Amino acid sequence: MKRVIENIFTNLLNIKPSEKILIVTDKKMENLASLFYSEAKKINNYSYLVSMEPRKVDGEEPPKKIANLMKNSDVILAITTKSLTHTKAVRESLKNGARIVSMPNIQKFSFVKGGLTVDPHVVKKLVNKIYKKVFGSEKIEVKSKNGTEVKFDVKGREWQKDEPIIHDRGRIINLPAGEVFVAPLEKSVNGKIVFDYFDGEKKVFLKIKNGIVFETNSKLLKKVFKKLKKARQVAEFGIGCNPKAKVIGNTLEDEKVFGTIHFALGNNLTFGGKNKVNFHKDGIVEKPTVIVDGEKIIENGEWLI
Repeated sequence: MKRVIENIFTNLLNIKPSEKILIVTDKKMENLASLFYSEAKKINNYSYLVSMEPRKVDGEEPPKKIANLMKNSDVILAITTKSLTHTKAVRESLKNGARIVSMPNIQKFSFVKGGLTVDPHVVKKLVNKIYKKVFGSEKIEVKSKNGTEVKFDVKGREWQKDEPIIHDRGRIINLPAGEVFVAPLEKSVNGKIVFDYFDGEKKVFLKIKNGIVFETNSKLLKKVFKKLKKARQVAEFGIGCNPKAKVIGNTLEDEKVFGTIHFALGNNLTFGGKNKVNFHKDGIVEKPTVIVDGEKIIENGEWLI
């Protein structure tokens, strides 16, 4: 784990001695965050570790004091139980030029056997390969033997690349990295999505009309929908590109698995969408078939490009 952490700082992030490093964590993730903090202090004297109470859901804002610290940092590592990626605090930090690494609920497996053990240049090559195929596309169709059959439009939306190397200002990645993703046009999503894995639940189905989930068997989502109406919005479609990642029941690792795709509900403001809500949750579809503007690019999980 120590070697992987060193690699993150020196190679993936290429941190300079003059850059201010902020590690944001919570009480459940403090042990791991402390390992990162120990390595950060070896790089420079501008390294800080702040902790908070665990957020209740992905996309919930951090305390204002931490948000202010984030806006004044050069490099931010969010090692938290719930994801901060889709928060105003992150959006404001990106505007100020911060480089952000998000690692919500990251597991030891990722460091020793999973997605963090991959050659980053291999992931970058695969990410760019699929990106070139989907860039500028308009209509997407996704099918799977598990019952998934959904169509949506992405015309005018900017596809995003989650590469493991992040040297430029104003960028955010997940680690483990390795996906290409987009915010579908909000009202264009129609059909049925069946997740093989969704936050500890299996075979979760979503019935969708005009971008909004109107029926599901997920216990978690039923509770969320009662409180957050906008959480029903289909917010993201992504394609996994990391050949070392494995499905382990942890979304951060699962959504990067080569040969899978994922959809998310909730907030998508960070990557070009219009839905604002303090919630973002992904689900995984294994062995999908993906059709882009009439061309089949993935069939039963096998890339055809």
